[in-house]
Amino acid sequence: MTLRHPSRHRPLGTSAVGFATISAVALVTLLAPPGADAQRRGRRPQAAAAAEEPSGPQPTVRDVATIAARLDSTNPDEVREAIDLLSVIDHPSVVPHLATLLRSGRGDEVTDRALTALRGLAHPSAIEVLTEFTHHRRPRARRLAFQALAAITDRRVPRLLEQGLADSDRNVRAQCARSLGEIGATGSVDTLFHAFDRGVVEAAISIGKLGNRAAVGRFNEHLGHVPLSVMLSGYSEFVRRGDIPDEVKIEIIGRLGDISGDMVRVFLQRYLDTFSSGRAAQRDRVRTVVLETLRRIPGHAGSARGRTVSTDSADAAGGAE
Repeated sequence: MTLRHPSRHRPLGTSAVGFATISAVALVTLLAPPGADAQRRGRRPQAAAAAEEPSGPQPTVRDVATIAARLDSTNPDEVREAIDLLSVIDHPSVVPHLATLLRSGRGDEVTDRALTALRGLAHPSAIEVLTEFTHHRRPRARRLAFQALAAITDRRVPRLLEQGLADSDRNVRAQCARSLGEIGATGSVDTLFHAFDRGVVEAAISIGKLGNRAAVGRFNEHLGHVPLSVMLSGYSEFVRRGDIPDEVKIEIIGRLGDISGDMVRVFLQRYLDTFSSGRAAQRDRVRTVVLETLRRIPGHAGSARGRTVSTDSADAAGGAE
Protein backbone atom coordinates (compact mmCIF):
# COMPACT_ATOMS: atom_id res chain seq x y z
CA MET A 1 0.00 0.00 0.00
CA THR A 2 1.42 3.37 -0.98
CA LEU A 3 2.08 5.71 1.89
CA ARG A 4 0.57 9.10 1.25
CA HIS A 5 1.62 12.14 3.23
CA PRO A 6 -0.84 15.00 3.59
CA SER A 7 0.68 18.27 2.47
CA ARG A 8 -0.28 21.89 2.36
CA HIS A 9 1.77 22.32 -0.79
CA ARG A 10 0.89 21.59 -4.38
CA PRO A 11 2.72 18.52 -5.69
CA LEU A 12 5.97 19.20 -7.53
CA GLY A 13 5.22 16.64 -10.22
CA THR A 14 3.47 13.41 -11.09
CA SER A 15 3.79 10.50 -13.43
CA ALA A 16 1.49 7.97 -15.09
CA VAL A 17 1.75 4.56 -16.65
CA GLY A 18 -0.16 3.70 -19.84
CA PHE A 19 -1.48 0.33 -20.90
CA ALA A 20 -1.91 -1.12 -24.38
CA THR A 21 -5.41 -1.73 -25.75
CA ILE A 22 -6.51 -4.97 -27.45
CA SER A 23 -8.06 -4.97 -30.91
CA ALA A 24 -11.40 -6.58 -31.66
CA VAL A 25 -9.74 -8.70 -34.33
CA ALA A 26 -7.33 -10.24 -31.83
CA LEU A 27 -10.21 -11.02 -29.50
CA VAL A 28 -12.31 -12.67 -32.19
CA THR A 29 -9.27 -14.65 -33.37
CA LEU A 30 -8.37 -16.06 -30.00
CA LEU A 31 -11.88 -16.86 -28.80
CA ALA A 32 -12.74 -18.71 -32.01
CA PRO A 33 -12.24 -22.50 -32.25
CA PRO A 34 -8.73 -23.57 -33.40
CA GLY A 35 -10.10 -25.00 -36.64
CA ALA A 36 -11.44 -21.64 -37.74
CA ASP A 37 -7.96 -20.27 -38.55
CA ALA A 38 -7.81 -21.71 -42.07
CA GLN A 39 -11.33 -20.48 -42.87
CA ARG A 40 -10.39 -16.91 -41.96
CA ARG A 41 -7.23 -16.68 -44.07
CA GLY A 42 -9.08 -15.78 -47.26
CA ARG A 43 -11.38 -13.24 -45.65
CA ARG A 44 -9.23 -10.25 -44.71
CA PRO A 45 -11.96 -7.70 -45.69
CA GLN A 46 -14.36 -9.26 -43.15
CA ALA A 47 -11.64 -9.25 -40.49
CA ALA A 48 -10.93 -5.59 -41.17
CA ALA A 49 -14.63 -4.83 -40.90
CA ALA A 50 -14.77 -6.64 -37.57
CA ALA A 51 -11.95 -4.48 -36.28
CA GLU A 52 -13.98 -1.38 -37.08
CA GLU A 53 -17.02 -2.57 -35.13
CA PRO A 54 -17.47 -0.50 -31.96
CA SER A 55 -18.43 -3.55 -29.97
CA GLY A 56 -17.31 -7.18 -29.94
CA PRO A 57 -16.92 -10.20 -27.69
CA GLN A 58 -15.28 -9.32 -24.40
CA PRO A 59 -13.16 -11.99 -22.67
CA THR A 60 -14.36 -13.20 -19.29
CA VAL A 61 -13.21 -15.71 -16.70
CA ARG A 62 -15.09 -18.40 -18.63
CA ASP A 63 -12.77 -17.81 -21.59
CA VAL A 64 -9.51 -18.28 -19.66
CA ALA A 65 -9.00 -21.92 -20.62
CA THR A 66 -9.76 -21.25 -24.30
CA ILE A 67 -7.38 -18.31 -24.50
CA ALA A 68 -4.68 -19.99 -22.41
CA ALA A 69 -4.61 -22.93 -24.84
CA ARG A 70 -3.23 -20.52 -27.44
CA LEU A 71 -0.16 -19.88 -25.30
CA ASP A 72 1.20 -23.19 -26.64
CA SER A 73 0.99 -21.93 -30.21
CA THR A 74 4.13 -21.81 -32.35
CA ASN A 75 2.86 -18.53 -33.81
CA PRO A 76 4.45 -15.68 -31.78
CA ASP A 77 1.68 -13.25 -32.72
CA GLU A 78 -0.97 -15.62 -31.42
CA VAL A 79 0.92 -16.05 -28.16
CA ARG A 80 1.26 -12.30 -27.71
CA GLU A 81 -2.44 -11.77 -28.37
CA ALA A 82 -3.31 -14.48 -25.87
CA ILE A 83 -1.17 -12.82 -23.19
CA ASP A 84 -2.88 -9.49 -23.82
CA LEU A 85 -6.34 -10.99 -23.62
CA LEU A 86 -5.58 -12.83 -20.41
CA SER A 87 -4.39 -9.58 -18.89
CA VAL A 88 -7.68 -7.95 -19.91
CA ILE A 89 -9.62 -10.59 -17.97
CA ASP A 90 -7.81 -9.43 -14.83
CA HIS A 91 -8.55 -12.48 -12.66
CA PRO A 92 -6.28 -14.59 -10.41
CA SER A 93 -7.06 -17.68 -12.51
CA VAL A 94 -4.90 -16.16 -15.24
CA VAL A 95 -1.73 -16.22 -13.13
CA PRO A 96 -0.96 -20.00 -13.31
CA HIS A 97 -1.16 -19.92 -17.11
CA LEU A 98 1.25 -17.01 -17.40
CA ALA A 99 3.55 -18.64 -14.84
CA THR A 100 3.66 -21.84 -16.90
CA LEU A 101 4.41 -19.81 -20.02
CA LEU A 102 7.27 -17.98 -18.29
CA ARG A 103 8.81 -21.21 -17.03
CA SER A 104 8.63 -22.79 -20.48
CA GLY A 105 11.62 -20.76 -21.65
CA ARG A 106 10.06 -18.71 -24.44
CA GLY A 107 11.81 -15.88 -26.27
CA ASP A 108 12.65 -12.55 -24.73
CA GLU A 109 9.70 -10.66 -26.19
CA VAL A 110 7.15 -13.19 -24.94
CA THR A 111 8.82 -13.34 -21.54
CA ASP A 112 8.79 -9.57 -21.15
CA ARG A 113 5.16 -9.36 -22.25
CA ALA A 114 4.09 -12.00 -19.74
CA LEU A 115 5.95 -10.24 -16.93
CA THR A 116 4.24 -6.98 -17.86
CA ALA A 117 0.88 -8.75 -17.81
CA LEU A 118 1.56 -10.04 -14.29
CA ARG A 119 2.33 -6.50 -13.25
CA GLY A 120 -1.12 -5.46 -14.42
CA LEU A 121 -2.79 -8.36 -12.61
CA ALA A 122 -0.94 -7.48 -9.37
CA HIS A 123 -2.02 -10.66 -7.59
CA PRO A 124 -0.08 -12.24 -4.70
CA SER A 125 -0.27 -15.65 -6.34
CA ALA A 126 2.28 -14.37 -8.89
CA ILE A 127 4.95 -13.65 -6.26
CA GLU A 128 6.57 -17.08 -6.55
CA VAL A 129 7.19 -16.98 -10.30
CA LEU A 130 8.12 -13.29 -10.21
CA THR A 131 10.70 -14.00 -7.52
CA GLU A 132 12.23 -16.63 -9.78
CA PHE A 133 12.55 -14.07 -12.56
CA THR A 134 14.31 -11.54 -10.34
CA HIS A 135 17.29 -13.86 -10.93
CA HIS A 136 16.88 -14.03 -14.72
CA ARG A 137 19.99 -13.68 -16.89
CA ARG A 138 18.64 -10.54 -18.58
CA PRO A 139 18.55 -7.26 -16.62
CA ARG A 140 15.36 -6.14 -18.39
CA ALA A 141 13.51 -9.28 -17.34
CA ARG A 142 14.71 -8.83 -13.76
CA ARG A 143 13.59 -5.21 -13.78
CA LEU A 144 10.14 -6.13 -15.11
CA ALA A 145 9.84 -8.82 -12.45
CA PHE A 146 10.65 -6.32 -9.70
CA GLN A 147 8.19 -3.82 -11.19
CA ALA A 148 5.49 -6.50 -11.14
CA LEU A 149 6.30 -7.33 -7.52
CA ALA A 150 6.05 -3.66 -6.56
CA ALA A 151 2.50 -3.58 -7.94
CA ILE A 152 1.39 -6.30 -5.49
CA THR A 153 0.12 -5.44 -2.02
CA ASP A 154 1.75 -8.09 0.16
CA ARG A 155 4.00 -8.01 3.22
CA ARG A 156 6.67 -10.03 1.37
CA VAL A 157 7.20 -7.43 -1.33
CA PRO A 158 9.41 -4.89 0.51
CA ARG A 159 11.93 -7.56 1.44
CA LEU A 160 12.09 -8.80 -2.15
CA LEU A 161 12.62 -5.26 -3.45
CA GLU A 162 15.37 -4.75 -0.89
CA GLN A 163 17.20 -7.72 -2.38
CA GLY A 164 17.07 -5.99 -5.75
CA LEU A 165 19.10 -3.10 -4.35
CA ALA A 166 22.14 -5.38 -4.63
CA ASP A 167 21.46 -6.41 -8.25
CA SER A 168 24.43 -6.31 -10.65
CA ASP A 169 22.58 -3.96 -13.01
CA ARG A 170 22.31 -0.27 -12.21
CA ASN A 171 18.82 0.12 -13.73
CA VAL A 172 17.48 -2.77 -11.66
CA ARG A 173 18.91 -1.27 -8.47
CA ALA A 174 17.41 2.10 -9.36
CA GLN A 175 14.00 0.55 -10.04
CA CYS A 176 13.95 -1.22 -6.69
CA ALA A 177 15.01 1.92 -4.84
CA ARG A 178 12.24 3.95 -6.44
CA SER A 179 9.66 1.23 -5.90
CA LEU A 180 10.32 1.04 -2.16
CA GLY A 181 9.43 4.70 -1.89
CA GLU A 182 6.38 4.37 -4.10
CA ILE A 183 4.86 1.52 -2.06
CA GLY A 184 5.49 3.30 1.23
CA ALA A 185 7.94 0.77 2.67
CA THR A 186 8.85 2.72 5.80
CA GLY A 187 10.55 -0.33 7.27
CA SER A 188 13.10 -0.24 4.46
CA VAL A 189 14.63 3.17 5.25
CA ASP A 190 17.75 1.72 6.87
CA THR A 191 18.31 -0.59 3.89
CA LEU A 192 17.83 2.35 1.54
CA PHE A 193 20.52 4.27 3.41
CA HIS A 194 22.92 1.35 2.99
CA ALA A 195 22.14 1.30 -0.74
CA PHE A 196 22.61 5.07 -0.88
CA ASP A 197 26.03 4.68 0.70
CA ARG A 198 26.88 2.15 -2.03
CA GLY A 199 26.01 4.58 -4.79
CA VAL A 200 22.33 3.84 -5.50
CA VAL A 201 21.47 7.52 -5.90
CA GLU A 202 17.78 6.85 -6.55
CA ALA A 203 17.49 5.81 -2.91
CA ALA A 204 17.64 9.52 -2.01
CA ILE A 205 14.12 10.09 -3.36
CA SER A 206 12.67 7.16 -1.42
CA ILE A 207 14.48 8.19 1.76
CA GLY A 208 12.87 11.60 1.35
CA LYS A 209 9.46 10.00 0.92
CA LEU A 210 9.76 7.56 3.82
CA GLY A 211 12.27 8.86 6.37
CA ASN A 212 11.34 10.39 9.71
CA ARG A 213 12.97 13.30 11.52
CA ALA A 214 15.97 11.18 12.49
CA ALA A 215 16.39 10.16 8.86
CA VAL A 216 16.64 13.82 7.87
CA GLY A 217 19.62 14.18 10.20
CA ARG A 218 21.23 11.07 8.78
CA PHE A 219 20.59 12.30 5.25
CA ASN A 220 22.16 15.67 6.09
CA GLU A 221 25.44 13.91 6.81
CA HIS A 222 25.80 13.20 3.09
CA LEU A 223 25.59 16.88 2.13
CA GLY A 224 28.91 17.85 0.62
CA HIS A 225 29.88 14.23 -0.02
CA VAL A 226 27.21 13.39 -2.59
CA PRO A 227 26.38 15.42 -5.72
CA LEU A 228 24.09 18.30 -4.80
CA SER A 229 21.53 17.32 -7.42
CA VAL A 230 21.13 13.94 -5.73
CA MET A 231 20.72 15.52 -2.29
CA LEU A 232 18.11 17.93 -3.65
CA SER A 233 16.08 15.03 -5.01
CA GLY A 234 15.73 13.74 -1.46
CA TYR A 235 15.23 17.14 0.15
CA SER A 236 12.43 17.93 -2.32
CA GLU A 237 10.49 14.98 -0.88
CA PHE A 238 11.18 15.87 2.76
CA VAL A 239 10.15 19.52 2.50
CA ARG A 240 6.82 18.91 0.77
CA ARG A 241 5.61 16.39 3.34
CA GLY A 242 3.00 17.46 5.88
CA ASP A 243 4.30 15.12 8.59
CA ILE A 244 7.77 16.68 8.68
CA PRO A 245 7.88 19.48 11.32
CA ASP A 246 8.42 23.04 10.12
CA GLU A 247 11.59 23.38 12.18
CA VAL A 248 13.11 20.44 10.31
CA LYS A 249 12.23 22.00 6.97
CA ILE A 250 13.69 25.31 8.12
CA GLU A 251 16.90 23.52 9.07
CA ILE A 252 17.08 21.97 5.61
CA ILE A 253 16.58 25.38 3.99
CA GLY A 254 19.29 26.85 6.21
CA ARG A 255 21.78 24.17 5.23
CA LEU A 256 21.04 24.73 1.56
CA GLY A 257 21.33 28.47 2.02
CA ASP A 258 24.83 27.98 3.40
CA ILE A 259 25.78 26.17 0.21
CA SER A 260 24.09 28.79 -1.99
CA GLY A 261 24.64 28.68 -5.76
CA ASP A 262 22.42 28.48 -8.81
CA MET A 263 21.15 24.98 -8.16
CA VAL A 264 20.01 25.79 -4.63
CA ARG A 265 18.42 29.04 -5.81
CA VAL A 266 16.35 27.25 -8.45
CA PHE A 267 15.39 24.53 -5.96
CA LEU A 268 14.17 27.06 -3.38
CA GLN A 269 12.32 29.10 -5.98
CA ARG A 270 10.47 26.03 -7.17
CA TYR A 271 9.72 25.10 -3.57
CA LEU A 272 8.37 28.61 -3.02
CA ASP A 273 6.05 28.10 -5.99
CA THR A 274 4.38 25.17 -4.20
CA PHE A 275 2.97 27.38 -1.46
CA SER A 276 -0.56 28.64 -1.90
CA SER A 277 -1.12 32.38 -2.26
CA GLY A 278 -2.94 34.69 0.14
CA ARG A 279 -2.41 36.22 3.56
CA ALA A 280 -2.23 32.85 5.31
CA ALA A 281 0.63 31.81 3.07
CA GLN A 282 2.44 35.10 3.73
CA ARG A 283 2.46 34.28 7.44
CA ASP A 284 3.86 30.78 6.88
CA ARG A 285 7.17 30.41 8.75
CA VAL A 286 8.72 28.07 6.23
CA ARG A 287 7.77 30.26 3.30
CA THR A 288 9.23 33.29 5.07
CA VAL A 289 12.55 31.50 5.59
CA VAL A 290 12.60 30.43 1.95
CA LEU A 291 12.15 34.05 0.86
CA GLU A 292 14.83 35.30 3.23
CA THR A 293 17.25 32.62 2.06
CA LEU A 294 16.60 33.43 -1.58
CA ARG A 295 17.41 37.10 -0.94
CA ARG A 296 20.79 36.09 0.50
CA ILE A 297 21.77 34.08 -2.57
CA PRO A 298 23.54 36.24 -5.16
CA GLY A 299 21.93 36.63 -8.53
CA HIS A 300 18.36 36.55 -9.77
CA ALA A 301 16.14 33.90 -8.20
CA GLY A 302 14.21 33.12 -11.34
CA SER A 303 11.99 30.06 -11.34
CA ALA A 304 10.83 27.97 -14.27
CA ARG A 305 7.83 30.29 -14.36
CA GLY A 306 10.09 33.32 -14.79
CA ARG A 307 9.43 34.77 -11.34
CA THR A 308 12.10 36.82 -9.60
CA VAL A 309 12.43 37.31 -5.87
CA SER A 310 14.27 40.40 -4.64
CA THR A 311 14.29 42.51 -1.48
CA ASP A 312 11.59 44.80 -2.78
CA SER A 313 9.33 42.18 -4.41
CA ALA A 314 5.74 41.70 -3.36
CA ASP A 315 6.48 38.20 -2.16
CA ALA A 316 9.36 39.36 -0.06
CA ALA A 317 7.26 42.08 1.48
CA GLY A 318 4.50 39.61 2.26
CA GLY A 319 6.94 37.13 3.77
CA ALA A 320 8.38 39.76 6.05
CA GLU A 321 5.05 40.47 7.77
